[in-house]
Amino acid sequence: MEHARAAGTPGLLEVNAPLIEEQAVHRGLRDTRGAARVTARVFRAAAALVAVSAEVATWLERYPSVRGRVHVLPNGVDPARFRPDVPPAAPAAPGTFTVGFVGSMKPWHGLRELIEAFARLHDRDAATRLLLVGGGPEEAAVRTDLAARGLAVASHLSGAVAPSDVPGLVTSMDVGVAPYPESTRFYFSPLKVYEYMAAGRAVVVSRVGQLASLIQHEITGLLCPPGDPAALAAALERLQREPELRTRLGQAARASVLQSHRWEALADRVLQLAGGAWRLRRARVSA
Repeated sequence: MEHARAAGTPGLLEVNAPLIEEQAVHRGLRDTRGAARVTARVFRAAAALVAVSAEVATWLERYPSVRGRVHVLPNGVDPARFRPDVPPAAPAAPGTFTVGFVGSMKPWHGLRELIEAFARLHDRDAATRLLLVGGGPEEAAVRTDLAARGLAVASHLSGAVAPSDVPGLVTSMDVGVAPYPESTRFYFSPLKVYEYMAAGRAVVVSRVGQLASLIQHEITGLLCPPGDPAALAAALERLQREPELRTRLGQAARASVLQSHRWEALADRVLQLAGGAWRLRRARVSA
């Protein structure tokens, strides 16, 4: 950011999370004061800051030096990669309803709630499958939980996969889920949800943070209370029973991301922000 400023080039800093707090809670942070100094320095140097969610923007506004320079720009998707017509890479047996999840299997992804919801669904109808795409720190616990519930045969875990493999795994799903638990600080802009939508999947997500406004309930997907496996199971059962609803939601979801969340459109917005931020900085310097 300092080099960009010295070179007369607009420097935009994308902020995905309150990283110091996230690092301290989930990974461990050795030098909090040093991290805080670096954070303040880079924030001051940036011509503008791009937050991926309103929640991240609120966190950024705690720093007086950035006020008036924060812009919210959610994540997006490449609809040419994630399309409804991508051949399924892991098709289920005919007549099997597949509930799918893509992610790095971390504690905040709500996998315990998802497994509980799927167990309820599978208990009502054995012609159901759980497709989990990705690896991560919770993978061993997930496998253990599924085995203990007798769900190992009804589940397919891909482990970590190459990005190029993900579109075909998403089209192997009937429904894509983002079952985040209750959180007082949900600041994510989940890529998985945009990708489910672009692939024309029906989506079921927790009513938290950005997801509560991204998904129009009953129009582009279904919203559920966070941390409620019974409600999630009921939503999944409904989508299993009503294939026409799945189709309608999936079509509307893709239309929504095509209109507002293509990477090309977001890149245009970044360029607009860069131009405006630099003009404002130059005006302040001249004044």
